[in-house]
Amino acid sequence: MFLSDCQSKLARFARTLSLSQRVKATFIASFSVFCILSLLVVFAATKGTEDYIFEKQLSRAVTQFSQNYAQRHTFLFPEGIVAYARFADIPPLLAEYIDSTTPGVFELEHPDEQDFHYAVARMPDNSLYYFIYDVNEVEISENLERMMMQIIFSSFTLFILLFFVIFHLVLKRSLAPMFTLIEQVKKSDGSSDARFINEYKYEDDEIGLLNKTLADYAQRIEAFVQREREFTSFASHELRTPVTVIKGANELLKLHSEREPALAKPLARLERAVNSMEDMITVLLELAREDKTGQTAQAELASVVEEVLLAFQCQADKNGKTLSLIASSQNSPSITRVNGLIVISNLVRNAIQHSTDADIELRVTDSTFSVSNTLQPGQSAHVREFFSGTEQGYGLGKIIVERVCRQQNWQYTQRIEGSQICVTIDFSG
Repeated sequence: MFLSDCQSKLARFARTLSLSQRVKATFIASFSVFCILSLLVVFAATKGTEDYIFEKQLSRAVTQFSQNYAQRHTFLFPEGIVAYARFADIPPLLAEYIDSTTPGVFELEHPDEQDFHYAVARMPDNSLYYFIYDVNEVEISENLERMMMQIIFSSFTLFILLFFVIFHLVLKRSLAPMFTLIEQVKKSDGSSDARFINEYKYEDDEIGLLNKTLADYAQRIEAFVQREREFTSFASHELRTPVTVIKGANELLKLHSEREPALAKPLARLERAVNSMEDMITVLLELAREDKTGQTAQAELASVVEEVLLAFQCQADKNGKTLSLIASSQNSPSITRVNGLIVISNLVRNAIQHSTDADIELRVTDSTFSVSNTLQPGQSAHVREFFSGTEQGYGLGKIIVERVCRQQNWQYTQRIEGSQICVTIDFSG
């Protein structure tokens, strides 16, 4: 449990670091661990080599003594080595740490940090001799070892700091082209005068290839944006021209509607439909350009809702539905008229299409508009498709509605509880 908590905290901390900081931390930590392990291995190897030399010297002295013992010759031991013919002759402070029965060469584990090696050897007459090798005078003392370790550690720390400074400078220089790329991408905001310049001269390394790829990609995006602007300009003219023709023809027909009263209602519906189409074209072209300054005509939210209510009242009556408007506030905010008409019209049209209850509730508060209607259980899945954006619906669909809301900084929310569905638009921004 403790280990998992530490891992999760370490992971959260790592996510707060930048790429260069992660590289630095990882490399320095790995390098430090490697150096420490290397020091430990070197120190252990040094101690092992030192003990091997002492035991080899003691073993050689024991062998020579055995040869001289067999020939009854006198043997002069090297300095520090003493031979005992009986175990009882060994100093008591050392005897308690010596195995008196097992022949061989060993290191004496003395508790007072004194260094001795001893050997037990069987002579030609089958007697046991005991050899003590006092290496305290020739072996590195514990104090000297600690002082050497402190010097090594201090040098190692200084070396790490020096290495970190050098590594920081090298890494900063290595990542400089990448930060240049980032700045270019930030400044390349899609405007006509923005250009992504391939300034990195080494195109055969990773940063150079990335720079070249981004430059090529930016050029393709720029060409695509230019084609989209041209299409939007052409589409604006080509779509508005037939709408203007229809509006003109409708105005001529209205001049003759006095002699044909039955034409007044269809011509009014035709006029509303043409106006709605014109507004829809305007909004779609705005979304294609991602331009927030195209439509500036403002209207009160309540008046926009009443306009939508009037436009869809006939369709609601035809489908046996009732549109109920509830206004709970007298302070109605001003919104962009065309965008508000598109969003609210789409939601009301969709409610008329999918509602199974006769009553559809439209509610207007200080800064919000909501539409609520009832669904049959079997229709919930179909309506969820519309609100998930997988279906265009009977109108612009949720995708366009959300794009308009995002462009105008309006908050769109929808809630489905059982058979009741409620969609709310907050126009406060």
